[in-house]
Formats: sequence, structure tokens, C-alpha cells
Amino acid sequence: MGFSPEHKTFPGTLSLSSDLFIRMIKDIGAQIAELGFNRLVFFNAHGGQIGLLQTVARELRVICPSMSVLPCFLWHGIDELKELLPQTEVENGLHAALAETSLMLELAPELVGDERPFEGCNNPFQSRENEIPLGWSLEGAAPCAWLTEELSSSGVIGDSRESNEMLGKNLKKVLVMHWLTLFKSLMASNWPQTRSLKSSNSNK
Repeated sequence: MGFSPEHKTFPGTLSLSSDLFIRMIKDIGAQIAELGFNRLVFFNAHGGQIGLLQTVARELRVICPSMSVLPCFLWHGIDELKELLPQTEVENGLHAALAETSLMLELAPELVGDERPFEGCNNPFQSRENEIPLGWSLEGAAPCAWLTEELSSSGVIGDSRESNEMLGKNLKKVLVMHWLTLFKSLMASNWPQTRSLKSSNSNK
């Protein structure tokens, strides 16, 4: 369970409050530091809690100066996605759209229903009355806080119509290889250096 207030009007949605989420992660992180671990990675796949994890990462660095904290998001920093997904999906496929539905068709097809909605941004069949102005977006350089119910009746934000298992297989391969490469390089390094590690190196 995480921080998902934007989905709370949909039946079955459970969400932690932001303050409880931050306290819980801080408490767990502090205990991990006490056990002697010097790195903690938040490997997150929910876009709605990226900001909170970045916040708690900084707070943990103050509380636990001997442990580095790395807040990562599954879909960030992967150039190969541009070769697999149309630009509209990269920019506006925010929830259960082409990428996520295809990935689920590969990982757990029994959990995916038969409907393939197209709702939210850039849907030519929906009203242009509330069209996003130039330079702004739901999530981007100039974002806004949005609620799912304002954009979608199904919960899909984006275009899921062309979702398929083969795309999901290719996405899984790209995601796994990208993060495997990053984690291997991280484990082979001493980065990022913490206050205690710098002190120990200076005493050598």
C-alpha cells in the first residue's frame, strides 16, 4: 500500500496519508541504517508517490548520515522507451494505458480485463473544452495536481487500445536490462559517498 489519493473515488482503493507514508518509510529506513546498511534504494513504480519518496530520502540522509538513499522510479531515464512507445503515450499515458496494460498482459494476463479504454489526455473523442494549454501537462516540467475521476471514468489515463503481450515482453526486457545495468554499476562503486565514508577515507 502506498500514497494514492488521486484514485480514492474508485471502489477498493486504499491509500496512506502523506504524513503516515513519510513516517513509516523514515522509521523503516532508520532501522535499516542501524543494522549497518550503507545504501537504501527506493525502487518505486507508482508515479503518485515520486515526490514523497524524494522528500523522505532527503530527510533520511539528515537522520542517518552514514546511509545513502536513492529514490528511483521504474519508468524514468530509459531512452529505449521512445523506440517502443508513441510520444503521446510517453507524455500522457499516466495510468493503465498502453505501457502498463501491455506489461501486465506479459506478467499477469489473468488480472487484465477485456476492455481497452481511451480516456484522459489527447482523446479526440472527448471534449476540447478543457484541453491542456501549450507548455503545460498533467505530469512534466509544468504539471498540475490531478484526480483520476476528473479525467477518466474507467481509471485509464491514456490509450490502452493497442496493448499487447509482445509489447509487454519488450518493455519487460528493456526495464530489466536498464535497472540491472544500473544496480550492477552501483554495487561495484562506492557512490554516493556518505559523511562517515568520507571521514574513513580521509583517515587512511
